[in-house]
Formats: sequence, structure tokens, C-alpha cells
Amino acid sequence: NSFHTADLTMADWSLLHKDLLERINGCFETCFEIVHFRSVCSSWRSAISLPSYKLGLGVSCLLPAFNHDPRFEVDTQCMLEKIPVFLLRFQTPFGIDYMLVGTSERKSGKQKLLSPFTDYGLASKSGIILNTLSCQIIPLGHYYKIRFYAITTRRSRTRRQSYAIRVAFLPLDSKDDREFAIVAGVFGDLMMYRSCDKVWIKMEGRFKSYRDMVLFKGEVYVVDMSGRGHVFVIDPSKLVTEILSVTQSHESFDERLVISGEELLLVQRFTPGAYGHEYMHTWFKLFRLEEEGQNKRWVPIDDLEDRVVFLGYEHDWNLCYSANELPGMIRNCVMFIEPSGVFDRIRVFDLRTQRTRKASECSGCIDMYSQNVESSFLCGILATPNPTISIYDLSSESE
Repeated sequence: NSFHTADLTMADWSLLHKDLLERINGCFETCFEIVHFRSVCSSWRSAISLPSYKLGLGVSCLLPAFNHDPRFEVDTQCMLEKIPVFLLRFQTPFGIDYMLVGTSERKSGKQKLLSPFTDYGLASKSGIILNTLSCQIIPLGHYYKIRFYAITTRRSRTRRQSYAIRVAFLPLDSKDDREFAIVAGVFGDLMMYRSCDKVWIKMEGRFKSYRDMVLFKGEVYVVDMSGRGHVFVIDPSKLVTEILSVTQSHESFDERLVISGEELLLVQRFTPGAYGHEYMHTWFKLFRLEEEGQNKRWVPIDDLEDRVVFLGYEHDWNLCYSANELPGMIRNCVMFIEPSGVFDRIRVFDLRTQRTRKASECSGCIDMYSQNVESSFLCGILATPNPTISIYDLSSESE
């Protein structure tokens, strides 16, 4: 035993066999763990390739152009992209802080950091590096987008404009992730693409465009623009069914579909004012999907217990997670963003008191999600290095 112990003590870990390194690499759950693993030494970096999209980087896939509208050019293609979302927990001189980020791959191969507060991400002329060694990284899931170009006419001027929209991604074969279907809302039409057909098909039905869509238990749920909590369900075979609306009149300015573990939530936002801009008086209604055989219905709920719902910019950042797993996080609330504000934009609707407050006024919710990005720079979580350095090179300078 003492002989084997001495052997292990004197072992040169940089000489581990590649097969063993690959087995260790297969146990990681996020791309950041692989980044740290590859940063140990040059031999480990050469043995293990950069993270794949399965572990949280994005999958880029070219798809055919839409063919149902003359605004789309025949020779153009769509780009499908998978965007993972992470919650970073780190220490500041004033206590624990959090930052939500997503990662999107650029043409150069570097990763762009995305923020729930903007549609253009965290960017600067010199680029930004994320220091993953000084924070806890919590995976919160991912979403998919497609990017495409279309011909638009405005003020008698015709131009080629780029678009990026969230889509629902359905794996069609659990053993082969190359077989999939996509549902997308494009200029008021609901479209489906299946990899086996290699063509976009326009979905027929009583669709009034769509507000939000998610994949839940192998089916796509789409809430329309009626403001009545009207949801359509689309299965991979293109069969469309409907769930009874939660109200018969137009009431809500915004409706989101949020996955919470094994549950699907319908979240309705009500904001008074002529244009729904009185955010301090915003309130919410929440419903949980209840399934009995083939029947589906929405059941009102008034208590999220330990959970918190976060509604970010547009519909890309709809999240729900347990506050018990995040010390200092408030619970039983809906957090959302006031789009017109510059600073202190996060609002918190407390389901217990039915009141909306600024996040900065809530105990344990100071500067939540690093709305003030400057604090992240001061704590060393974000930095602006030489523009040739990517987030994968965080530790390479020390070797």
C-alpha cells in the first residue's frame, strides 16, 4: 500500500493517458468545466478539444430559406443557434451578487456574452473576458434562435435586413440528435421545419401571430397575441390542438410560457396606463398546466413557494428556479425589467403582498443580476483584455 501511495504522490498528472482524460472530460456538465480542465497544462489542452454544443456552447446549423413569402431571397439560408444561459454567483465587498449571461458563438469562433437587459449583449471595442475562476457557475438551461435576412421596404427604400427570433427545437430521435423539428413565428405566420423533410411548412390554424413559445414534454406550446391566455399545442407530426383560454376578453399586455422543473407556467402581466408603461403598478396572474389524459387546462396559482420567476428582455430569458439553492435570493415573486429605464430597471412583484417594488428596495436583492455591469468589472468577474484573447484563453497566459 505504501508503495502505491508513493507512486501516486510522485505521478506526473500531465502524462495521463488520453483515454483517461477523455473519460474525465465526459463527466463534465458545462463548457466552463472543460475550459478549466484544458487550462491545467498544455498536454491536457492538446488532448481535449474545445467544448461541444452539447455542453453549453451553441450549435450552429444552416437551414433552407423560408419560401412562403416574397420578402425572402431564394439563395439565402437561416442559421440555427443554441444559446445556453448561466447564473454566475460571486462575492463583492457588499455581499453576494449574481449575473445572468448567455453565450453566443461569433463567426470568429469566440463567444459573445449576452445580457437579459439588452438585445446586443455585453460588448466593447476591446472585447470582454469572463473570469470563471472567481465565481460559482450555475447552468439554467438554454434556448434556440434562428437568424435570417429579409427584404423590407420603409419610406420607399428597400433594404436587406437581418432578424433573430426565438424558436422551439424538438429532437425527433432520442438516439440521433441530428433529426429534429423547429417551430418559428415569422412575420405573423407559424412555420415548421423538419430535418427529414428539409423544407419549411406553413402551419394552418387560427393563429394570430404569437407572443411566446416553448418546448415542453415533446410538444410545442404557443401563446398567441390575443391577451386571453390562448395557447396552441403542436406535436412533431404537425397536429395542432388548443387549450381553453383563461379569459374571454383581452386583458394582458404580455404573456410568457415558463418551464419550472416538471411544470409549465403561463404568466400574464398587467400594466396600467395608456401604453402599459406604469411599471410600478404592474401585477401578474400565474397558471399551471394540468393534464388529465388528453385533456389540458390552466389552473390558477397564487404561491410559487420557494421559486422565483425571472422575465428578461423580450422572451429569450424566461426562467424559473428555486431560491433555496441561491442564498440571498428572494422567493415567491416575479422579477421583470422596465424597458424604458436606464438604471435600477429590475422590478419585483411579490405574490404574497401583491405589490410591485424596485429590486433595490427589497432585502437581499441589491443590484440583482449585476444590472450595474461596472460592479462586475470592479470585482474582476469581467475584464477588457487584448481583443485577440477569447474566454477560452482565461488561464493560458499563466502557463
